[in-house]
Amino acid sequence: MYSVVRCFSFRVRRAIARLLQHVRPFLRRHRRLFFLGILALLGTDAMHLLIPWFTRLALDGLTAARDHGWGLLRYPALIVLAAVGQGVFRFFWRTNVFGFSRNIEWDLRNALFAHLQRLPLSYFQHTKTGDLMSRLTNDLASVREMLGIGAVAALDGALLILAALPLMIGIDPWLTLWSLLSLPGITLLVLGFGNRIHRGYREVQQFLGRVSIFVQENLAGIRVVQAHAQEENQLRRFTDLSAEYMRKNLVTARLSGLLWPLMAVFSGLAAAIVLWLGGRRVLTGQLTIGQFVQFNGYLAMLTWPVMAIGYVVNLYQRGSSALARLVEILETPVAPGYLTREDGRPRRLRGEIEFRGLSFRYGPEGRWVLRDVSLTIPAGSRCAIVGEVGAGKSTLVNLIPRLFEAPEGSLFLDGRDIRTIPLTTLKASIGLVSQDIFLFSETIRENILFGRQDATIEDLEEAARVAALLPSIQEFADRFETLLGERGVRLSGGQKQRTALARALIKNPPILILDDAFSSVDVQTEERILSELKAAMEGRTTILISHRISTLKDADQIVYLKDGCIAERGTHQELLAREGHYHRLYQKQLLASELEALAERENG
Repeated sequence: MYSVVRCFSFRVRRAIARLLQHVRPFLRRHRRLFFLGILALLGTDAMHLLIPWFTRLALDGLTAARDHGWGLLRYPALIVLAAVGQGVFRFFWRTNVFGFSRNIEWDLRNALFAHLQRLPLSYFQHTKTGDLMSRLTNDLASVREMLGIGAVAALDGALLILAALPLMIGIDPWLTLWSLLSLPGITLLVLGFGNRIHRGYREVQQFLGRVSIFVQENLAGIRVVQAHAQEENQLRRFTDLSAEYMRKNLVTARLSGLLWPLMAVFSGLAAAIVLWLGGRRVLTGQLTIGQFVQFNGYLAMLTWPVMAIGYVVNLYQRGSSALARLVEILETPVAPGYLTREDGRPRRLRGEIEFRGLSFRYGPEGRWVLRDVSLTIPAGSRCAIVGEVGAGKSTLVNLIPRLFEAPEGSLFLDGRDIRTIPLTTLKASIGLVSQDIFLFSETIRENILFGRQDATIEDLEEAARVAALLPSIQEFADRFETLLGERGVRLSGGQKQRTALARALIKNPPILILDDAFSSVDVQTEERILSELKAAMEGRTTILISHRISTLKDADQIVYLKDGCIAERGTHQELLAREGHYHRLYQKQLLASELEALAERENG
């Protein structure tokens, strides 16, 4: 039995140490506030302990007929002064201790957000946004309460017990012993309910993450919900989730609600015993009335620490569960590139890209998306990538900014293994326009300047002009200061793509990657953008992915991907001459454009 308890104690200590190592730097940083709060707490408890003492002196003086005149005013005045002092000290401990916990919450929230910014993209593919939001709000609040009011309640209870018990023993040791008979029962209650409350709170917090996920996805996709007339169905699903969340909360609330009254019963039994035995001692002259009132005053002070056991246990169980969920984020390894530091001053990349027998798959058990890809893209050249859907085109270019990690020794920039290049240097040298356009709910100006905050208004307008976005911006009353709404809801699909293109161009990167960046614009707009881009592409390594051959035909080399492998490579004329995959795609698009032109003439 001893070995089991010892093993359990070791596991608890190890778990607590693991959790605290992540908040220890914040605790040290704000320890002054905590220590000042504890000093003020000591003052509060000292004033609290003086009140029964003054009450005893007043009563004993009156019953002995020793105090007249000034004596009738002295002790009430001292009691009032002690109460005022208690209020002043309480103000200072609350402001300092709660300030301490709020500062810890602020530091921890910043640390979590900074860590999330550096996590690899794969982490967010299997972690729901709503769950992360729940952790950064509700779980952080639980940790704050544990470190604030939870710590104070534990310390306050311990101080009152350590101070009141000796004073009670000094009045009557046997009566003190009888008053403590309820402690074993309260201890058993806490031990019996503690683990169940802990599990309940953890289930509640995890389920709250599910509710947050559902709400976040529905609000983000409200247009889809309304377009398919699914409002009632989603409401029913949300009602079911809310009902289950309420049920789990009620289970935990019932446990907590049962714990507190049971502890109150035990405390009440102790008070009843003291009233019966103490009253008899007063009648027999073993205690004075003043001593009996003083003893009951200290016993009433002990009621809070005893009752606080359950409160502290609840806060600790909830806070430790929340902290464990936050630590899961902090212990997730950051993307390897953030651990690499540039020797000396960061240098600008020239833009030579080389794939050496690269094979890639998502996860150790996934299928091979790319197989034995060898390709060299000279600095300043234009390379086009084309192929069927699912051929691996986007995966190939996403490896360059290290959105996913290429195997070691398979991808080089300027002759240097991409894994040895710090991400800050790498991403500052790459402008990426992906298929999935994301715009922030800020102004057009802030969205374009997202990758380069120091750009001038001339740079801003030039990037918008090259991206063929300037005419659309001029149609808005607030021009560049127009608020876009969530995910750029005020813009059309083509305008979103052109905004993303302007955002990439304003960085003036040596490497520009356009992953199907013109799929939402018409052919005329695409041709206008490409004509403006020709000057911007000069001296810049450019990778184009598109299904339209008209976009690709002027590239220095064109790569046709099929099933993750390079099936063909060459210039536009060379690939047409081979009459392979590229030639068939070209003929298909040529026929489609001729049929479309014929239909327009007939309709005209």
